[in-house]
Amino acid sequence: MNRSPMSRSFRSGMPLLAAALLALAGCSPSQNSASVVSPAAAQVKPQSQVAVARGKIDVEGGLLELTSAAAGVVQQLLVKEGQQLQKGQLVLRLADDAARADVSVAESEWQLAQAKLKARQERLPALKTTLTRWQSAARQGAADQQNVDEALQALRDAQAEADIAGAEVNVAKRKLEQLRALQQRHELHVPEAATVVRLQAQAGSMLQSGSSVAVLLPQRPLIVRAEVNESFVSAIREGMKAQVSVDGDVAAGKQDLPSATVLRVSPVYGTARLQDDTQRGPVRIVEAVLAFDQPPVNAKVGQNVRVSFHE
Repeated sequence: MNRSPMSRSFRSGMPLLAAALLALAGCSPSQNSASVVSPAAAQVKPQSQVAVARGKIDVEGGLLELTSAAAGVVQQLLVKEGQQLQKGQLVLRLADDAARADVSVAESEWQLAQAKLKARQERLPALKTTLTRWQSAARQGAADQQNVDEALQALRDAQAEADIAGAEVNVAKRKLEQLRALQQRHELHVPEAATVVRLQAQAGSMLQSGSSVAVLLPQRPLIVRAEVNESFVSAIREGMKAQVSVDGDVAAGKQDLPSATVLRVSPVYGTARLQDDTQRGPVRIVEAVLAFDQPPVNAKVGQNVRVSFHE
């Protein structure tokens, strides 16, 4: 049976039409996906960096230096470098033989004064009773006024002696407290929890009053002190976020630290200590203090860092 040329042409064009339809179907999903993803991606805006500064990791208030409150020979040194100390822990004790002897004498004087006061006070009830009897006898005509006056004077004298003895007790007590306080100056305690960074005394060494004994790292959160160049000061404000990274190469590549937030910006200008310009001379900066948003791992006080401030 013979077929028309149009029929043969239609049949030969079918494969081409099917391929074109498949191609259109394959392109449609990707185009739809692009139309869905693009608006969401367009909403993501990268952070805008407004300033970069050099800084140094520190602890609020800085390192703590312990000094001796009294002069003397170190009798005991009870800590070592790297040791973590609790608040109130004893660091060292100076030889205090003379101070302990003075305290012992003062304790004896205080006890003696208390005994004298007790003896004076024990006389008062009997003298009061005697005065009452003479007064009763005088009212009944069995005694004259002179007896009453003598009994009254004896009571007044005894009361005055008791008052003086009481004052002597107070003086002896204050003296004892003073000597005990001086003796306590021969012991050095940690004012807050800290780690011993460096010891500057040893057992047997002679210390003067005010001599440095140890340098401590207080157990407080670490901060960053950044030197913001004067040209960027207007762009920095409290509450601004920043990225902190170690300034320099480390064994495992560049070490990134947790993000930080600006706590405060100094109201005065200063001279840079972490940067210089050999051509223009000293660089004027303003210090910005930042707090880490999370405790940094392996960060150390004194470590140089770079700070990137973001809007």
